[in-house]
Amino acid sequence: MNENIIPINRHTQDMPNNGSMIENSGNSEVHIDIHIDTMPIAFAILCSALAAKQMSKEEFDMAYTRLQEMNREHNSNTSVKQIINQEIEE
Repeated sequence: MNENIIPINRHTQDMPNNGSMIENSGNSEVHIDIHIDTMPIAFAILCSALAAKQMSKEEFDMAYTRLQEMNREHNSNTSVKQIINQEIEE
């Protein structure tokens, strides 16, 4: 066998076990919240359906209004202001 070729199973045996080094590193616990605005995607889907004549103009208007209402309700429940105030109080 060519010495430059390392079999896959031998390669994994040579890897050091660093689980304890990561687990007991002393780093603080971090919580990350990621918020992605999907409103542009939803609007694009509605526009595409209207352009493909899969819905009427009235159906589009109703769906767009409902989409805005859902977005408004969601934003009022999870505002950044509430999160910032919570961090200040702690």
